[in-house]
Amino acid sequence: MSSIRATRTVAFTAAAATALAIALPASAAVPAADPGVSSNQIVIGTTTPLTGPASPGYKDLAPAAQAYFNYVNANGGINGRKIKYVVKDDQYNPAKAKTATSDLILNSKIFAMFGALGTPTHSAVVADLNRRGIPDVFVNTGAASFDNPSKYPMTFPYFPSYVVEAKAMAYFIQKTADLNAMKKCIFYQDGEFGENAMVGFNAAGMKFDTEVSYFSGQQVQPFTAQVTKMKSAGCQLVVFFGVTSATAQLLGTAAKAAFAPTWMITSVGSDPSVLGQSLGAATNTLLKGIYTPSFLAPIDDLKNPFVSQMKVIATKNNLPWNFYTYYGINTAYVLSQALKAAGPNLTRTGLINALQTKSATFRSAAVVPMLVTSKTHQGLTGYWMGQYNGSGVLERKTSFVIVANSAPSGGATQKNFTPAGPTPKLLP
Repeated sequence: MSSIRATRTVAFTAAAATALAIALPASAAVPAADPGVSSNQIVIGTTTPLTGPASPGYKDLAPAAQAYFNYVNANGGINGRKIKYVVKDDQYNPAKAKTATSDLILNSKIFAMFGALGTPTHSAVVADLNRRGIPDVFVNTGAASFDNPSKYPMTFPYFPSYVVEAKAMAYFIQKTADLNAMKKCIFYQDGEFGENAMVGFNAAGMKFDTEVSYFSGQQVQPFTAQVTKMKSAGCQLVVFFGVTSATAQLLGTAAKAAFAPTWMITSVGSDPSVLGQSLGAATNTLLKGIYTPSFLAPIDDLKNPFVSQMKVIATKNNLPWNFYTYYGINTAYVLSQALKAAGPNLTRTGLINALQTKSATFRSAAVVPMLVTSKTHQGLTGYWMGQYNGSGVLERKTSFVIVANSAPSGGATQKNFTPAGPTPKLLP
């Protein structure tokens, strides 16, 4: 009797499963076993400085990403799931980043980390994320150490490394006779930020007459000693690798000291709207003539469909339109494409596979090639060079892009590259 019941039960269960499979459309989202994924939701998290000395500019990244995720959610989500984005303020403090990351993993049960910001802060948690098998996507730092698939198989940078940026700067300087003839000096933030820059310049054969530095956190103070040293050394071209708040201190201090070299400033340190918070009405005057590399379509080019559509999203969410909101929306757009490419049965393994095999097909506002495979997680591969005019607009100086890798040897090369246009309605 019991065996008859068991046989009937098995038969009924099989029939029910068959009927359910027939009833569900092929594209329906299927719940996965990985944390942070349900039939209708994907939970992702980030740590970033919403407050503290490094927050100017950087605090806009997470709200911008959230604005894009809200837009995706309002249009049906990704394969039937809506994105829940959990943001933790780490104040650019490694200890706080560790605590916040643990909270995201243990309490928020995140599926993936996305856009965690800062070299020292993320260095404190990257090993744990990889040990736990949590996708660590589009780390917001150019530190070359995060591109290491054998050590960090779950970690994926997005914007070009500081090594690549230094190689691109060196290439432009060496190919521009008047710049190459100047007495060259470099000013950088201590730690991996500045160390990566020096690796790139050394690889490209770029030598500097004078080197000065500052430590992370000092950007809230005037750089009087550093400016005095560079002025006394007769520096004519100063390359600066520092965050935007540090750039504001540098330009303000230099102006008071009547020190006016030609400046070349890192891409992450020159946003006019953020500089304006410290420099006020003098911002455009102080920015005029400064060289800055970039990897995105020019932010003021509203004829570009990526720029125009992303600005609409920022404006509708009452966000400022600056490099950080632009970048935040853009990376959220690329992540959403990766999540969709991972398929309706979303798993962490599936997301990693999508990133490593399909990233070349992802659309974005970047105008340089993206390189992600199982052997390299480099992300974007180069820059174009721009120069600020008197209205605070970065004008493109190179029709080509300058590409490189993060190796400690070899310089950059120039490349012609035409990116694909956006997906319909900028949806994944």
